[in-house]
Amino acid sequence: MRRLYDISYFYNWTYCRINLFHYTVSVDARRRRWWQLLDTLPTRLGGITCWTNVGLPPSGADFGFHAVPTMVVCLAGVLRVSRPDTRIDLGPGDALLLAAGVWHRHEPLRPSAVWFGQGFLPAASDVVLGDRDDEWRGRLPLQPSRQIFDRACATNDGEQRRVLFNELIALVLAESVDALDFGAPAVQRMVQALWHRLHLGVSVADLVRASGLSRSRAYALFALGYGVTPKEAIAATRLSLASSLLTAGLPIAEVARRCGYTSADSFSRCWRREYGTPPSRW
Repeated sequence: MRRLYDISYFYNWTYCRINLFHYTVSVDARRRRWWQLLDTLPTRLGGITCWTNVGLPPSGADFGFHAVPTMVVCLAGVLRVSRPDTRIDLGPGDALLLAAGVWHRHEPLRPSAVWFGQGFLPAASDVVLGDRDDEWRGRLPLQPSRQIFDRACATNDGEQRRVLFNELIALVLAESVDALDFGAPAVQRMVQALWHRLHLGVSVADLVRASGLSRSRAYALFALGYGVTPKEAIAATRLSLASSLLTAGLPIAEVARRCGYTSADSFSRCWRREYGTPPSRW
């Protein structure tokens, strides 16, 4: 009986190892395909759309916004992104640039869809490649990607936007992109709370509560994945969103409300402390 048990254990262990090997090979092959699709993107680049209308917060719908400019690119299949007043279907090679504060929703991915996205953390630029079943996140230096991205969003010249967009993709392909650890569920919950509750006045206590961890453990995990502490992330994200909303022409009181400040005076003090001038001079 002992020998039969040993043989059974051996075969079960071997079977698991073979399955794990095939799974790893499959995942690696899938991710290699994603990078190959991104590598050939400049040669098959389609339309580049830019959404800058920040609009009013929608009611009764599952829309959110990013506090920094972001982009989403369709590498294969079809991607659908909705706004309260419209929607867009991105085909292979099409890109959508989203200014900070634009209310939108990413519709569920279709089986054949592969996508690339880029955004900005306080201390780095984050990128993501994925399909319906899996995704990979990485980070690269904040600059010059952020400067190029801002110029691409600001220009009305379609050809210049294409040139700047190709520069962004070239940077991603040329840089050493480190893996970004948002994998821990606690970190994901904290990041989602930050991004989706910023306009509601999210606090450090809210992020810690969302993590389900102790304060010290939540701080450590968040700083490891996001690059700064929760307190620093909230402050930087609010100011980043505020600069975009001011550029869009919103009144100071409305900017303060959408960024989660307790009052226009509180916002003005934080802005002056950071930039040395009042927000009215932005």
